[in-house]
Amino acid sequence: MAAEHDRWSRWLLERRDAGNERQRAITFEHLAGVRDRVLDQAEPLEGATLLDVGTGDGLIGLEALERVGPHGHVIFSDISEALLQHTRDAVGARHALDRAQFVAASAESLAEIADASVDVATTRSVLIYVADKPQAFSALYRVLRPAGRISLFEPINRLMFPEPDDRLWGYDISPVVDVAAKVKARYSEIRDPAAEAMMDFDERDLVRFAQAAGFERIHLELHVDIEPGAHMRAVDLATLLDISPNPLAPTMRELLGEALSPPERERLLTHLEREIAAGTPVRRTAVAFLAAGKHG
Repeated sequence: MAAEHDRWSRWLLERRDAGNERQRAITFEHLAGVRDRVLDQAEPLEGATLLDVGTGDGLIGLEALERVGPHGHVIFSDISEALLQHTRDAVGARHALDRAQFVAASAESLAEIADASVDVATTRSVLIYVADKPQAFSALYRVLRPAGRISLFEPINRLMFPEPDDRLWGYDISPVVDVAAKVKARYSEIRDPAAEAMMDFDERDLVRFAQAAGFERIHLELHVDIEPGAHMRAVDLATLLDISPNPLAPTMRELLGEALSPPERERLLTHLEREIAAGTPVRRTAVAFLAAGKHG
């Protein structure tokens, strides 16, 4: 029986790219670089047991199966049964189920993972949704064998949000800033309380949490980029309207329906369509790559 979809699986498999294959390809091109960086800083991986926490659609875990080789093992862990089923199907298609395990567990506890049972643990945009981040670091430390290591990627939203008044999803909305302000105000009103976890930390906190959990040899790189004409753009207006920026957020179409009158929507959409055609959004990102080890 197929697992029932939840907010996490609906977002990763549908709402993140509005089901648009061109948009999905743009997203994957960007995320592949993140995946490779996370795994590169976790090397050597040959023969390792790797735990991918919050595995999602398997971006990191599936590539890790290749890197750990025939004698390695990958544990795909997530709170979403639907996503675990999705990754199980993907691993099955690769004829690698004998080298994989699928575990339903929260990042805060990793309760189904035994103490000192893995060599490497990875995350990509997972702690950003975790309310108790220190507990998540403690759980990572617990499941690692002596001399085990973590390799993490996390957005640092506190440094880049909210957007400037004259920007909406990176697009210049100066001529319609009054209308866009209503959209932003409505988003603040209906914002999911769980989204507070996305803004309650920065890169210094990640280092502090890792050290408090007992990790050594901690290295963090913060990358802040403001890129005019960045490649992570919407392929067209319809796709932009049906993209949700994260699992806890509405789509633009849903938001506009609540925030604006029909004439206001028309005014904003006409302007956004011109901006998308021009292809010159400004992408603002702040992300951290953290690597750390457990004492031997």
